[in-house]
Amino acid sequence: MEIRTQEDTKQNIVDFANALLTLQLRKKEIDDEIKDLKADYKENGVPVAIVSKCINSIKTRKKKSESEIFELETIEAWLESDKTVDENITELIAD
Repeated sequence: MEIRTQEDTKQNIVDFANALLTLQLRKKEIDDEIKDLKADYKENGVPVAIVSKCINSIKTRKKKSESEIFELETIEAWLESDKTVDENITELIAD
Protein backbone atom coordinates (compact mmCIF):
# COMPACT_ATOMS: atom_id res chain seq x y z
CA MET A 1 0.00 0.00 0.00
CA GLU A 2 1.31 3.38 -1.00
CA ILE A 3 1.33 6.10 1.63
CA ARG A 4 0.73 9.52 0.16
CA THR A 5 1.75 12.79 1.65
CA GLN A 6 -0.53 15.75 1.87
CA GLU A 7 1.46 17.33 -0.97
CA ASP A 8 0.91 14.23 -3.15
CA THR A 9 -2.80 14.35 -2.43
CA LYS A 10 -2.96 18.05 -3.19
CA GLN A 11 -1.09 17.55 -6.48
CA ASN A 12 -3.40 14.70 -7.50
CA ILE A 13 -6.44 16.90 -6.84
CA VAL A 14 -4.95 19.79 -8.81
CA ASP A 15 -3.96 17.47 -11.68
CA PHE A 16 -7.46 15.98 -11.79
CA ALA A 17 -9.07 19.44 -11.71
CA ASN A 18 -6.89 20.66 -14.57
CA ALA A 19 -7.51 17.55 -16.67
CA LEU A 20 -11.26 17.81 -16.07
CA LEU A 21 -11.30 21.52 -16.91
CA THR A 22 -9.31 20.90 -20.09
CA LEU A 23 -11.87 18.34 -21.24
CA GLN A 24 -14.76 20.63 -20.30
CA LEU A 25 -13.19 23.46 -22.32
CA ARG A 26 -12.81 21.13 -25.32
CA LYS A 27 -16.43 20.04 -24.88
CA LYS A 28 -17.52 23.69 -24.76
CA GLU A 29 -15.69 24.35 -28.04
CA ILE A 30 -17.37 21.34 -29.65
CA ASP A 31 -20.78 22.40 -28.29
CA ASP A 32 -20.23 25.85 -29.81
CA GLU A 33 -19.27 24.28 -33.14
CA ILE A 34 -22.40 22.11 -33.07
CA LYS A 35 -24.52 25.18 -32.32
CA ASP A 36 -22.98 27.04 -35.28
CA LEU A 37 -23.43 24.01 -37.55
CA LYS A 38 -27.10 23.73 -36.63
CA ALA A 39 -27.64 27.46 -37.20
CA ASP A 40 -26.01 27.28 -40.65
CA TYR A 41 -28.07 24.31 -41.77
CA LYS A 42 -31.25 25.72 -40.26
CA GLU A 43 -30.77 28.83 -42.41
CA ASN A 44 -30.63 26.50 -45.44
CA GLY A 45 -33.99 24.96 -44.56
CA VAL A 46 -32.84 21.80 -42.79
CA PRO A 47 -35.15 20.85 -39.91
CA VAL A 48 -32.20 20.44 -37.54
CA ALA A 49 -34.31 19.75 -34.44
CA ILE A 50 -36.11 16.89 -36.16
CA VAL A 51 -32.90 15.47 -37.65
CA SER A 52 -31.24 15.63 -34.22
CA LYS A 53 -34.22 13.90 -32.64
CA CYS A 54 -34.08 11.18 -35.31
CA ILE A 55 -30.37 10.62 -34.74
CA ASN A 56 -30.93 10.33 -30.98
CA SER A 57 -33.81 7.93 -31.55
CA ILE A 58 -31.67 5.73 -33.81
CA LYS A 59 -28.82 5.74 -31.27
CA THR A 60 -31.21 4.78 -28.46
CA ARG A 61 -32.77 2.00 -30.53
CA LYS A 62 -29.35 0.59 -31.52
CA LYS A 63 -28.43 0.28 -27.85
CA LYS A 64 -31.43 -1.93 -27.13
CA SER A 65 -31.49 -5.71 -27.46
CA GLU A 66 -33.99 -7.44 -29.73
CA SER A 67 -35.92 -8.73 -26.72
CA GLU A 68 -36.13 -5.25 -25.18
CA ILE A 69 -37.32 -3.78 -28.50
CA PHE A 70 -39.97 -6.51 -28.79
CA GLU A 71 -41.14 -5.90 -25.22
CA LEU A 72 -41.33 -2.12 -25.74
CA GLU A 73 -43.22 -2.48 -29.03
CA THR A 74 -45.64 -4.97 -27.50
CA ILE A 75 -46.40 -2.81 -24.48
CA GLU A 76 -46.76 0.31 -26.64
CA ALA A 77 -49.25 -1.53 -28.87
CA TRP A 78 -51.26 -2.64 -25.84
CA LEU A 79 -51.35 0.86 -24.41
CA GLU A 80 -52.14 2.54 -27.72
CA SER A 81 -55.04 0.16 -28.31
CA ASP A 82 -56.60 0.87 -24.91
CA LYS A 83 -59.27 3.55 -25.27
CA THR A 84 -58.85 4.99 -21.76
CA VAL A 85 -55.08 5.20 -22.01
CA ASP A 86 -55.38 6.82 -25.44
CA GLU A 87 -57.91 9.37 -24.18
CA ASN A 88 -55.75 10.22 -21.16
CA ILE A 89 -52.63 10.66 -23.29
CA THR A 90 -54.59 12.83 -25.73
CA GLU A 91 -55.78 14.98 -22.85
CA LEU A 92 -52.26 15.29 -21.44
CA ILE A 93 -50.77 16.51 -24.70
CA ALA A 94 -53.63 18.89 -25.58
CA ASP A 95 -52.71 22.56 -25.57
